[in-house]
Amino acid sequence: MESVMNSHLQENEKATLAELEARARELESELAGIQSAIAILLSRINGGQPPAEGKDMPLAPAWDMPIPVSAPPRNHAAEAAEEEASAVYLQSLQPHHALRNKWGLSSGLETAENGRADIPSSATVSPVANELRLFGLLPDGSPWEQRIPFAFIVSENGVILGRDANLANVLLEEASVSRAHAQMALNEHGLTVSDMGSTNGTLVNDIPLSPYDNYRAIQSGDTLTLGSVCLQVEFI
Repeated sequence: MESVMNSHLQENEKATLAELEARARELESELAGIQSAIAILLSRINGGQPPAEGKDMPLAPAWDMPIPVSAPPRNHAAEAAEEEASAVYLQSLQPHHALRNKWGLSSGLETAENGRADIPSSATVSPVANELRLFGLLPDGSPWEQRIPFAFIVSENGVILGRDANLANVLLEEASVSRAHAQMALNEHGLTVSDMGSTNGTLVNDIPLSPYDNYRAIQSGDTLTLGSVCLQVEFI
């Protein structure tokens, strides 16, 4: 109700303002006519001579004549700071960033000649630790732990996690784990994990790996999930 009353008041005020503006224009026109008549009478009193320069009566300014307004001085330093604050900088995601999987992006760097640039296996960056420790609980509640020296991972060009002792270096005897489920390796990004086409998938920090997002970097404190088995990662 209050908003309706305010709306009516605003309409009345606008109508009053329009009437006042129209009346002001009429008065200005009348004033201009009076000033012209005064100038003519002064000319006759002076013997037909026009009024002396600088003593003529100025006509009222036109109602719609624009009033010149000088622009304020520009502060170039403030403008530069404002542009810097509003600037948007784009930065590419790392090849194994978790958002690449979330947004369905590829994981490699694109080159004009060869398409996706794969990670060279010859370049390795070992974490500042001696061993990789994987530990957690199996679905039946029994504890599981495995320690793998980083030197062994390098010498074997990576280790395979799975439930088949003939295929896997790290054995996980659990039905949801594939025979050769995932591979862990050291390369220029440090320790990485790749899914090997497993049936139930591989996740790092609850984010699944896809065929286009292998060689996911993994750090101490991350979680690694193979099928129904969730393991903690620790560098020691």
